Amino acid sequence: MNKAVHALVYVILAVAGVALYFEINLYDKKELLKESNSQLRDCIVKLSSYVEAEDAKDDASGDVPEAKKDDSPIEAQEVDDIAWDNLLKDYPAKFERDGQKLLRWGSKESGQLRRLYFLDSEGNRVRDAANPDKYQTTGKNTAQDLIEVVQNRASKQLENLNATREELRKMRTRLQDLVAEYNKLPPQLRRAKLDVEQKNKEIETLSKGKEELQGQLKKSKSENDELKAEVTSLKDEVASAKDETESVKEDLEKERKKVANLTNLLKTQTASAPKSAAPNSAVKGAMSSGDKGKIARVEASFVVIAFEKAVLDELLGADRNGVLPMLEMLVCRDEKGKDGKNKRKIVGKLRLRQWTPNSDFVTADVLPDWLQTPIKEGDVVIPD
Repeated sequence: MNKAVHALVYVILAVAGVALYFEINLYDKKELLKESNSQLRDCIVKLSSYVEAEDAKDDASGDVPEAKKDDSPIEAQEVDDIAWDNLLKDYPAKFERDGQKLLRWGSKESGQLRRLYFLDSEGNRVRDAANPDKYQTTGKNTAQDLIEVVQNRASKQLENLNATREELRKMRTRLQDLVAEYNKLPPQLRRAKLDVEQKNKEIETLSKGKEELQGQLKKSKSENDELKAEVTSLKDEVASAKDETESVKEDLEKERKKVANLTNLLKTQTASAPKSAAPNSAVKGAMSSGDKGKIARVEASFVVIAFEKAVLDELLGADRNGVLPMLEMLVCRDEKGKDGKNKRKIVGKLRLRQWTPNSDFVTADVLPDWLQTPIKEGDVVIPD
């Protein structure tokens, strides 16, 4: 019996030693669990300071942020009714609002995080309806209740963060589109500026030209006034000249009739007169010196000389009954020299042929061997 008791005592001592060993090891584990749970609770409490208690609400006033963009077509005209496009019409401005209320838990929530099980009104644990072998760990005033609050709010904040990221992507796309549209403007503005500078230069040139034209216009007006005065004077002169012209026309008509009669007479007498005759040597050289007449008409082989009456008296006699001597006479022409003085040169030689009765005209043959230049009307006839 004593042996059995001794064996039992030894067994109990051995079991007690093993229990003591496990107790010592479990104590360390227990302290570790306590510290871990304490750290976890403190971390959850700290995290509550960064979690918003509720979402930002839309502005009750309904005001929409504005970033108006002129969407009217760009044309060379003024636009009274501009088509504005609000780039922020669908922008969720609530994501910009700060100062939202945070959870900010304290000692009360820290104490609730220590309650693993749900307790009834008497402070007893309640069996889990879904798993009767275990106690209920969810419900009001449990650690799980606070953990779900943090989890739900963190999930909601993540949704808001993702929505904000999406809005940032949209705004980036809009910004890229606007930058692309803006980048089209500088080249257009540069070209427009060059055009403006060129137009300004043209305007400056035109202004100078305008000033010059205004000066010329003033000068022209002054000259125009002078011309008007001259025109008035010329009108008076023209009126006077008209009267003189009428008189000259009458004289010219008389001369034309006289020339026509002379031409007919010359044709008649030329046909009946001999073509040539020997010169009268008795009279040749007997004429006095000086101008005797002028060439009145020029034909192919003969000319008509208009002699002065004194010359005809000398050739035919005072009663005009004498025979016309076939004298050879020189034809001269007065011309101005380089010194501006008149100089006489011989242009040809004539032989008198026939006198026209009752006139001052004498027909003479042109001597071609003596012709220096064609004879013209108005040339002077002198003795040879």
